Amino acid sequence: MKKIIDHIANWIVALNEKKAKANEDYATFIQKGNNGFILGLTLFGVFFLYMAQDLYKDYRNFWLASIPILAFVIVVLAILISDAYKAKLRKRYGGKSMRLVGFNMDFNKRILLKIYNSLTRYEFLNEDLTSFADFYNVLVLDFDEHESELYFVCTQPQLKYILEKFKYFKKGLRLKTFERSQKIYHKGNPIFAETLSKKYSERPPGKEFETLVDSFFDFLGV
Repeated sequence: MKKIIDHIANWIVALNEKKAKANEDYATFIQKGNNGFILGLTLFGVFFLYMAQDLYKDYRNFWLASIPILAFVIVVLAILISDAYKAKLRKRYGGKSMRLVGFNMDFNKRILLKIYNSLTRYEFLNEDLTSFADFYNVLVLDFDEHESELYFVCTQPQLKYILEKFKYFKKGLRLKTFERSQKIYHKGNPIFAETLSKKYSERPPGKEFETLVDSFFDFLGV
């Protein structure tokens, strides 16, 4: 009887693991590139197509039935034009005067969770003030979508080294970018790129620390 119960428990655990993996794969797919936009566009389009078909079925009038299709095209064009306009603004005014909208790193949650767990395990990141949701929000999402912040409790030279590890994953990312975000704090105070660099030059964290932090990112090939 105990063996049967154990087998059933194993099946349930395996089922839950497959379910979690499927949910994670789906979230990763949606967050990658334009997949979320394309999926939403498809579902939205099917709805408008159904409306057009329903109108034609009731009234047998092609022009009347084309109204939902036309409305759908206008909505899509408006979204695309708005995105293109924002991209042009970011490109043209990408200097210091332009508000930083986010780091927008291309990470999925499973990868970031490994890094987060390592940083909190060795108490470089304050787990009480920085949840994993905060960590993910700051590094991946636009800043206007959340109010999350990161609170580090390591030394400033150590913090500089940690932040610079993320520079490999986003072109153009610099210490000054982290400063401008106003989302990263060192022992309760906002960070300053110049101070971090100065402290690092005065007292580097040492090879042992750097090797440890490197191990947090080894599985990414960095």
